[in-house]
Amino acid sequence: MFLQTSTRSIKNRVFSLGGIPPISVRGLSVTTTPRQHHSSRHSEPPTSNNGSTDGDLTSTMPKAEMMNDVYSDLAEEYTRLTRIMSFGRDAWYKTSFVKKMAPSPGEKLLDVAGGTCEITKRYLKYQDKENRDHKSTVHVVDFNPGMLSVGKRRLADTQWMRDGRVTFAQGDAENLVDIPDNSFDAYAISLGMHNLENKDKALAEAYRVLKPGGRFACLEYGIV
Repeated sequence: MFLQTSTRSIKNRVFSLGGIPPISVRGLSVTTTPRQHHSSRHSEPPTSNNGSTDGDLTSTMPKAEMMNDVYSDLAEEYTRLTRIMSFGRDAWYKTSFVKKMAPSPGEKLLDVAGGTCEITKRYLKYQDKENRDHKSTVHVVDFNPGMLSVGKRRLADTQWMRDGRVTFAQGDAENLVDIPDNSFDAYAISLGMHNLENKDKALAEAYRVLKPGGRFACLEYGIV
């Protein structure tokens, strides 16, 4: 059996965001967690095991700049490289990831670190085929303009783009400054969390932009 549910909490396996157990996908950790309803918008967001949500954003810049340079060089070959690194299983992992998200019709998805649109295209295919839904949308955010260019080119001739169901923006997972509070039904980050310097800031931002009851989903190679 390829999908297994762990009885341990996210805090013990990936990071704490509400206590829903992750799913292990033969070497990958998949976490899907609903954003809880709170009486106040100023409730403290959950944090990971890696520190607090305080910290100076400028302290992340050296790593951010380094990763930006790396992905600028790898943008055109990124999908092929992930296929090699996963021994050809990455497509199955990503498809299973979207299925475990179980999207609902009409949802708005925020695809973070999603420049090449590997999750976006699977999400929209799922909506079209499984839910017969042609109104759900995806907003793709990536720190690297080269990765975004690859994704835009891949989807350029699709009906999704002609219908305005996919939008793109360059942005930082740790500071989604252009995205309002409580604006998305689902947040996905695939193979991107391990690149972040301050994961707690990214989690706090995910918590902020999700609607109450919205879902957070993370796909990673192992534990982050």
